[in-house]
Amino acid sequence: MVEREIEISNEVGVHVRPASMLVEIASKFESEIWIEKDGQEANGKSIMSLLLLSAEKGSKIKIKAEGPDAEEAVKALVSIVEKKFGEK
Repeated sequence: MVEREIEISNEVGVHVRPASMLVEIASKFESEIWIEKDGQEANGKSIMSLLLLSAEKGSKIKIKAEGPDAEEAVKALVSIVEKKFGEK
């Protein structure tokens, strides 16, 4: 299991567009991927599951992956969060 905690820093948090970006990236990997916020876990490959986390700006999330490409998956997902999902 690979996991990393990161803070959501884009202005509007994880709404539909950022959630769809996370799912798009997560779906490229074979590993199982979960995103956790405040003890609630979401399937990283399910947009509805991610939206239910209500991860607003300032939220801390854990990105977790298990499988053959878990390290790469976590790095890719952390990278998009760090880049504020491309928001200015």
